[in-house]
Amino acid sequence: MHDHFRRRIEVLTARLNNLRPGLERARQSITRLENDTVPAGATALARAAQLSAARAMAATLAERERHLLVAIRSLHAELTDQQLTEHE
Repeated sequence: MHDHFRRRIEVLTARLNNLRPGLERARQSITRLENDTVPAGATALARAAQLSAARAMAATLAERERHLLVAIRSLHAELTDQQLTEHE
């Protein structure tokens, strides 16, 4: 049973590690887009659309990161609980 939890934790940790570079890129895009100055008109509207998309992507990735962290913590807690139960 312990091996199952450990394997699942490894898989989720790998997913988390793969997710983080994309999240960082999305956050950097937001910063860059917020700090860029563009002329009014169509260019400004396009930039606003890009910024909105970058914010949505960052929010989605951050939410996925939170879900993975909760799952990993839950599995760690379950593993610890099982180990304690076995030693009683």
